[in-house]
Amino acid sequence: MSETTPDPIVSLTVAAAHQLGYSCRVAARDDVVLSGPSGNLRVGLANLRRMAADEPRERWPALVADYIGTGLIELDVADDPLDTDDFAMMRGLLRTRLYSADAAGADVVRREIAPGLVQRVLIDRVHTMAPVTATMARDWPVGEAELFALAEANTRGDGPLDLVTHGFEQPNAERVDIAMLCGLSDYITAHARWLGEDYPVAGPAGAVFVVPSQRHIYAYPVTDTKAVRATTLLAQLAALEYTRRPWPVSQDVYWWRDGRIERAAVIDYAAEQLRIHPTEEFVAALDRLRS
Repeated sequence: MSETTPDPIVSLTVAAAHQLGYSCRVAARDDVVLSGPSGNLRVGLANLRRMAADEPRERWPALVADYIGTGLIELDVADDPLDTDDFAMMRGLLRTRLYSADAAGADVVRREIAPGLVQRVLIDRVHTMAPVTATMARDWPVGEAELFALAEANTRGDGPLDLVTHGFEQPNAERVDIAMLCGLSDYITAHARWLGEDYPVAGPAGAVFVVPSQRHIYAYPVTDTKAVRATTLLAQLAALEYTRRPWPVSQDVYWWRDGRIERAAVIDYAAEQLRIHPTEEFVAALDRLRS
């Protein structure tokens, strides 16, 4: 008879749930259902596994306990629902961030920012967030464009992100400095919308950037032909973080210019080799820089 090795993340999740007074049932490899005094909650473990991969094993119990405790806040919030009909109260809670176009959410308020990338409006509840649905928005005295503008103004008004520069060096090649935007905000990816306005990361032809996860934006100014090598570096960063970091967004490379976002390059794999396919528009912009 073969023996199955216990899944340490699931085992720690069950233990953390029991300590909080909840039973825990495994629904799938990366999903558990918690049942207790406040009701039932389905919790995904995919992001937790990615978080644990960056931590030493001895930190896992505390990490899992914090993750499960944060998840259970959703049940407490459900017991104290917001009056979403009161738009005067809701308008100050609106925020926004970017997601993969493949992310679930049929009834959520969303718009395409660029191929593969969508923007959503969210309600910020300090320890958790909830999507604004089309049903909610229909009863509010603003149109969709104004709703996104308000959510962006609130998010931008929370203050800028931290900007850290990482230098990448290779033999016989000039150093390339990639800017990383990061911080404690839950809405980091939204700042891609005003990338070249609030941050010194844009050149005459804008900036190339990636949003591999909800945790970081990496960017480089499109000033000269060094942007070609920077695009390759950004693609490599995005491919790595997209497959390893929690809350993945996209592994493609995007292009900010004049307040608009376009896709600069599509990333895929052939025989496990990373391939970069720049768009015709981006190639044309690079050709103009060469001339």
